[in-house]
Amino acid sequence: MLSDTRTNALEVDSQCSFAALMELYENNYIFMRRLLPDPDRSGDIVVSRVNGTPDLHLEVRERCPYTTSLRLTHFFEAGAEPEVTPNLEVRIYHDARVAEVLPSSCIRGFRYWQDAEPPEAGTLAWRWEVNRFLNRWLRYCLGEGHGFEAQSGPAPRPAARRWSV
Repeated sequence: MLSDTRTNALEVDSQCSFAALMELYENNYIFMRRLLPDPDRSGDIVVSRVNGTPDLHLEVRERCPYTTSLRLTHFFEAGAEPEVTPNLEVRIYHDARVAEVLPSSCIRGFRYWQDAEPPEAGTLAWRWEVNRFLNRWLRYCLGEGHGFEAQSGPAPRPAARRWSV
């Protein structure tokens, strides 16, 4: 019997390649679109409330013809340590159908790397780890029932630039 020896892009191993990272970005895009089906028709600041779970806050930071940049975070009850709250800056690339965590994300106190020093922001190792976290977090939020509904009336996306030669 033959076994599949390919590396699953969602598993961390010694083969955290650029190609596997791109597959992870594609998965993140799918989950982001399930959470936020129509970024053009959402408000700039929206909150998803599900009984028994922390509110999920989404703030659209920038809308461009081919991208949407946003901040995604939970706000826990008073007294929670804000530095351990997931607070990610995410860019959705609509034309390429990928989504990635941006290096401007606030993960300083995030204990994902435990006692080890985190990889330098923007490196392949850093991108792999934070985008893997985003993937798991999005699956968790969707599983809890979070989602952002479109509002009435489309928010116009800026027109694409046409370059003349």
